[in-house]
Amino acid sequence: MERIGTAVIGGGVVGCAVLHELARAGFADAFLFERMGAVGDVQSGRNSGVVHAGIYYAAGSLKAALCAEANALMYEFCRAHGVPVENVGKLVVAPSPADLPALEALAAQARANGVPGTRVLTRDQTRSLEPNVDVPAALHVPTTGVVDAARLTRTLAALAEQAGARVLTGFEVIDLQPQARGFLLTGRRGGREETFEAEVVVNAAGLYCDAIGRMVNPALDLEVVPLRGEYFSFNRRRRPEIGMAGMNVYPVPEPLEVGGRMRTMVGVHLTPTFALARDGRIEVGDTVTVGPEFVVAPGREDYESGRKPVEFFLARARRYFPGLELDDLQPDFAGIMVNLTGASDWIIERDAAHPDCVQLLGIDSPGLTCSLAIARRVRRMLRA
Repeated sequence: MERIGTAVIGGGVVGCAVLHELARAGFADAFLFERMGAVGDVQSGRNSGVVHAGIYYAAGSLKAALCAEANALMYEFCRAHGVPVENVGKLVVAPSPADLPALEALAAQARANGVPGTRVLTRDQTRSLEPNVDVPAALHVPTTGVVDAARLTRTLAALAEQAGARVLTGFEVIDLQPQARGFLLTGRRGGREETFEAEVVVNAAGLYCDAIGRMVNPALDLEVVPLRGEYFSFNRRRRPEIGMAGMNVYPVPEPLEVGGRMRTMVGVHLTPTFALARDGRIEVGDTVTVGPEFVVAPGREDYESGRKPVEFFLARARRYFPGLELDDLQPDFAGIMVNLTGASDWIIERDAAHPDCVQLLGIDSPGLTCSLAIARRVRRMLRA
């Protein structure tokens, strides 16, 4: 049995950010345990990679507070460490006049959250930024961008290892037992079981945060309902009618029923992606993703069964991007996002029964954007 300092469970972008933050802050013997064969293979490698500005979240919520801190932090970190990131901006559009009150409400939320530079645009002002977007009005959010999420996750893990941390992939945690001091962590790797004695545990297990959380505290009354986000894509240079300047384009948020309760989701949107340029640089390329449409997934790793038809995505996007045609769209990836029942905001706190465990529960969007800020928060909690 090996004695270690901190065990971070989950090798997504949040877990890797926490490991990196703790390692560079001098936490000795910090280990990360990831059940997949590589870090970032689940939520962090299957999303649209948007750097959010913080316009959607209720004032005073963890999401709003951390996003305000995280936006500039993400650009700074990525540029310092060679992670592809671009501040392309975003248009949140009102597809019809009936959507104008929702747009005004969103603009007010952005102001309440202190998001810089946001302004409501007319139809002509919107088309001056994205000529093929045709809507009555839009909210311009200049601090939104895109990041290579997979590269970010791998970079954080590599930097953590350089600072002395250890990353164990292919390690599935199967038992986590609180002790008088610390925890016994048992996992399966390469067909054999291994046990570690950890002083502190950070539960950053994403889609499995509820299962890991209940290993620590069986009284934890929360459950993950997995939401699958499905995408198609098109080439913005295929025809002039679908040409884009490279911005994110979102509709106003839309209601979605999940597990018997209504959630507000961002809707089917257009997101630029990265590509390799001829000179070897990674830059915003020609492929634009269309999605996601969220559905309750049959399982936490079911990416394919019962996917929605292309016609659904076409109809949703054409409300504000009318030049798009059926033949333009190609099937693209799907990802599954954690959705925590019984909670409207993230839970980032020491466990009530075992305070040497920090529970990171229900970290959905904008968790990618906020990963570095979440990591700082965890480090401060553990130093307290």
